[in-house]
Amino acid sequence: MSKDLTGKRFGRLTVIEKTDIKKQGRTVWSCKCKCGNEINVVSTYLTTGETKSCGCLKEEQNEVNLREEYESKRIDGVVKPLFKGVEPRKDSSTGYRGVSKYYTRKSKELRYRAWITVNSKRYYKSGFETAEDAYYNGRLKLEELYLPKTEERDNE
Repeated sequence: MSKDLTGKRFGRLTVIEKTDIKKQGRTVWSCKCKCGNEINVVSTYLTTGETKSCGCLKEEQNEVNLREEYESKRIDGVVKPLFKGVEPRKDSSTGYRGVSKYYTRKSKELRYRAWITVNSKRYYKSGFETAEDAYYNGRLKLEELYLPKTEERDNE
């Protein structure tokens, strides 16, 4: 006979009642989480502390960890890993990172523009005749101008 856990609190979970369910011979309890969700939990998981919530605690912790990890990589408000490497995105139409095609308004000639987004502001250099030129004389110059200077970047 298992111990009555009704009304007891385990982490964010409060035991409501014993269910008729058995898992591998163990009693399963209906619990209400602090966030309002109800879940069924095996008694052993409650008493050992293996289960402390309906899953909301893990989601919150993941959010905190991911946000802190992301924020720790910022230099002057810029997430540096976003600018690491020169590989273009798979959907790049030019084959260069931060370079796009456009047609001039009047003569409808094909041209290339370099762009970079830093701290939610987009910067452009336009009018290049080749994508390669736009990358080396546009995008890289924009990175030099608008990305924060770091020892790692300066030593590349």
